[in-house]
Amino acid sequence: MKIDAIGKVIHGATISRIESKSGEEFYTYPVFTMQELSRETGQYGIKEEFQEVNIIKEKFDKSFLSEINMVVIGLTSYKALVIGDQNKGKLITSNFAIIEFNKNIIDPFYFSWYFNEHPKIEKQLRVAMQGSIIRALSIQMLRELDITVPSLEKQEKIGRLYYLRKRKEKLLFEKKSLEELFYKQLIVDKLKEDSKCQ
Repeated sequence: MKIDAIGKVIHGATISRIESKSGEEFYTYPVFTMQELSRETGQYGIKEEFQEVNIIKEKFDKSFLSEINMVVIGLTSYKALVIGDQNKGKLITSNFAIIEFNKNIIDPFYFSWYFNEHPKIEKQLRVAMQGSIIRALSIQMLRELDITVPSLEKQEKIGRLYYLRKRKEKLLFEKKSLEELFYKQLIVDKLKEDSKCQ
């Protein structure tokens, strides 16, 4: 089944078209960045970068704000992410595609697993990008990608498994980072003790 048949695929907001100029009334919103996508999809050590933008009030469209369980895809990283609590309410820019799914047909976590992990998608992306100088997916390319859609029950099981696996990976990374800090401090403290004894 083509992605276009199971959800609406749109481009994120082009900031230059909606950013406020001097004297215009605006709303301020945090921006969802490529760094956040990378950090959430496996590069857990990437430093957090906070960005925000002032948007002209009359040009503001709430459909560009991230919502829980919304799926976003990085057009240059080819990674899909289901938006969680920590990224809710952020502006999705033109570096991303937003997919609004029919929840009765597709589970967002299943889709995220399929897009990120399945060899069928990897093969389709390779074919779609052949001969392309700019290594970015177009919205049209995304709409045309084929995805296998089993029963919703099976999707939910696969999606849950994928969510738990990614969560475990992230927690293990955080544990390892904390252990490294702990042992580093332990060694520094030991050196201080030894220097006091001399």
